[in-house]
Amino acid sequence: MARASELCHECGGLGRAACRRPRFATREECHGCAGGPSTTRGFAYNTRMNRLFDKSIVLACCIAAATGLTVDAHLVAAFCLGVITTSLAELAQKERTRRVSEAASCAYIIAAVFVPPFVPFAPLVLYDIARRVRRERVWVALGIGVAFVFALVANLRADALTARTLLLTAILSVAATLLSLRTARLEREQQRMRRTRDELQERALALEARNRDLADRQDYEVELATLAERARIAREIHDNVGHQLTRASLQAEALRVVHADEPGVAADFADVKHTVDEALRLVRASVHALNDNAVDLSVQLERIVEGARSDGGPQIELEVMAEHAPANVANCFAAVLREALSNTMRHACAQTVAVRCMEHPSFYQLIVTDDGTGGTRTGGRGVAEGMGLGSMRERVEALGGTFTAGPRAGSPGWRVFATVPKPQGDEGR
Repeated sequence: MARASELCHECGGLGRAACRRPRFATREECHGCAGGPSTTRGFAYNTRMNRLFDKSIVLACCIAAATGLTVDAHLVAAFCLGVITTSLAELAQKERTRRVSEAASCAYIIAAVFVPPFVPFAPLVLYDIARRVRRERVWVALGIGVAFVFALVANLRADALTARTLLLTAILSVAATLLSLRTARLEREQQRMRRTRDELQERALALEARNRDLADRQDYEVELATLAERARIAREIHDNVGHQLTRASLQAEALRVVHADEPGVAADFADVKHTVDEALRLVRASVHALNDNAVDLSVQLERIVEGARSDGGPQIELEVMAEHAPANVANCFAAVLREALSNTMRHACAQTVAVRCMEHPSFYQLIVTDDGTGGTRTGGRGVAEGMGLGSMRERVEALGGTFTAGPRAGSPGWRVFATVPKPQGDEGR
């Protein structure tokens, strides 16, 4: 089967090509977007809400720790800068804005070392620093923590802040760091579970598509076996019953001639011969109908394409949008396709070959194109053409159709074009 399974990376679904309705035509389906942009936005929203909830608790504790301090311009500036810095960390999405946010957080801690009013709101910034800690930057985070501890000790000795404020700030800093690490670990686990869920869903969709392909392949094999059995039955009837009836007809005619001087007997043998001839006519009609039903256009073309495919050869794409074509048309198109693919393999040096067979209201059409550049083939009426092209032309024109073969206009490669009109009264099918 000309099938290709494609994975939809944007949504985690699976696209499946080469559906058999119309048979062997190509289409694509996306079976699910469970891991798509909407889920990603929902996950980012949930994690951001978790962080905002944590920061709200930390901010409330920082305000409680600053209770009792003199409200002046430095304390108000420390509060505003702390809120702005931690808000910038949530709004930063691109790499450049993330770096600016990290620099702002470090600058706030450095300011807290030298300006005591910045100390009570430092846990709010330490929450963001701890969330961004990576193994390669752990020493930077430890250095910031050590500097902040020295700032607390220096403020305690200089009585710049009350002991109660410093103690609450130290406890709150540790709590904010642990809370940030816990939330970050929870986010990583959620991301890991989401990736696992997406992988499982992709595997399930891949297995589902593979099962459909196997089922289609099984249907194709059953149909192929059915057609082969019809052809065998037609041959058996033609070779055995048909020959016996022909023999009986000849014998009746011979006996009628022998008994020509006996009018009554001769008339009886004439009636027998007429009955046998009528039976022979019905058998022949049944055999032809059975043989025509055993010839399926799409199956023949698919069989030819499968036989022409090889590991080192060109990629052949088949699209058949015609059903119930007459046996003579199916046999003609099969011979044309076989010869066209043979010429492509020998002369074209092509990478891809496209085969399209379509049924129109008044005619059947077969188009074979390739992108080859090697070899020189001629197919015009006024130019000498090889035996293969001549044979294809004769087959098509014998059915009243038209045939052309030649280089593709405006692009490299070769094109074989054949049309066969439908029999009279077949246009409405």
